[in-house]
Amino acid sequence: MTQDEYVTIMEAARRCGVSDKTIQRAIRRGVLPARYPQPNRCEIAVRVLETFKTGHLSGPVTQSLEPRVIELERRVQQLERQIHDLLPRQQAPSKRRIAKAQEHTSGPLPKQFVPLLAFARHHNVAEAKVQTHIEMGLLPVKRGEWTDTDGSVVKEALDAQPVQTVSRWRLAVLFRERDKP
Repeated sequence: MTQDEYVTIMEAARRCGVSDKTIQRAIRRGVLPARYPQPNRCEIAVRVLETFKTGHLSGPVTQSLEPRVIELERRVQQLERQIHDLLPRQQAPSKRRIAKAQEHTSGPLPKQFVPLLAFARHHNVAEAKVQTHIEMGLLPVKRGEWTDTDGSVVKEALDAQPVQTVSRWRLAVLFRERDKP
């Protein structure tokens, strides 16, 4: 081949001792001049390849890397200082606790409470048995001094909201009654 001859990317890679991808990258960066005689065909002049030696296709290093590394280190330190300054200012907002409304232990009986006596009558159970289950911890009781709608004073009430309360209580009553001789 003469000086005016051209080779393909694969041949250029073989002659330079590198991969075809390295040749393609060098062409894209403009380090290695090439021509395109057809849309899908790239050719590199042999005389241009002779000026490159193995390892030179990565392109000539025009400046030392040291100044760039120093500049990058300076920027990293600057960013670290900014982060350090911003962190104390921007504390994550603490979760705001929503205080439960304090249950009133006097006044009118809250709607979610059921008087102990009414609960026992509704479930056809003796009030003493309900008291026993309260003492055993099977039924959560609220203590206070409320006035019921009929004007009677209620000192113990059950929370009517949790269905679980009634379910646990009914199971307890059933088990106790089954155990009786």
